Amino acid sequence: MTVAAPAQTIGEINRANGLHEMLMGIGPSIANGMNSIPGPLSKNFQEAWSEAMEGSFDAAKMETAVELHMADKLTAADLSDLAAFYASALGKRVTALEIQSSGSEGKEKKRTDGHRILAELPSKDPVRLELYRKIMDDISAVDTGEAMALNIGYAMFSGVVGAAGKSLPDDQIMALVHRQYASIRQKIEQNVMEGAAYTYRDLPLEDLKLYSTFLASPAGSRYYDQMLAALSAVIAGEARSFGHRLFVALGYRKA
Repeated sequence: MTVAAPAQTIGEINRANGLHEMLMGIGPSIANGMNSIPGPLSKNFQEAWSEAMEGSFDAAKMETAVELHMADKLTAADLSDLAAFYASALGKRVTALEIQSSGSEGKEKKRTDGHRILAELPSKDPVRLELYRKIMDDISAVDTGEAMALNIGYAMFSGVVGAAGKSLPDDQIMALVHRQYASIRQKIEQNVMEGAAYTYRDLPLEDLKLYSTFLASPAGSRYYDQMLAALSAVIAGEARSFGHRLFVALGYRKA
């Protein structure tokens, strides 16, 4: 007899599937983004950047905000089904693989090994390739990546504008980001597929099919739809908050 898993909170489910680890990588990327701004940077700007970073893109804070966005969006049955999957052997293995590949070493491997593995799949294992495409579509990986890239790009452009001694309204900065990132979706699609090829390379095909089935289920589908909406809103809010803090620290805007 199978015993149903007890319903859990959305926060517990988010933690079970590695959301915190994913969010932890955003802050350091923004902090190091100052190094990508062209030209010598004044001491005043470097200090303003560090000041703006204080409390920005904090993983724990973003995790809580995502939970609030997702609160009451899923049924008790959804939560129970999600809890059962992430408590299962397959759920734990998939999550472990995803967390492992999100680390610094994993990110590099996705670019190198992932590229090679993906290039071989059309001839070696087209079934696995199609499963990767379906899984990435079901978890809205490209949409999520695009939303994150645009909003992180906003933070970077705020830095470029600030380093140039200017202040622009939010909508003008985002318009610049959209023009600069016009072809970003195609690049993200490639990166997402390379990441899938590396992350799930050792997962048996049958397990991959079971994972795909879970993601296409009502609970899995609703969960990732809500996750995309929540992440997009939270990252956008953090990016704009960072941009405002930077301009305040530089003396261009009021707190």
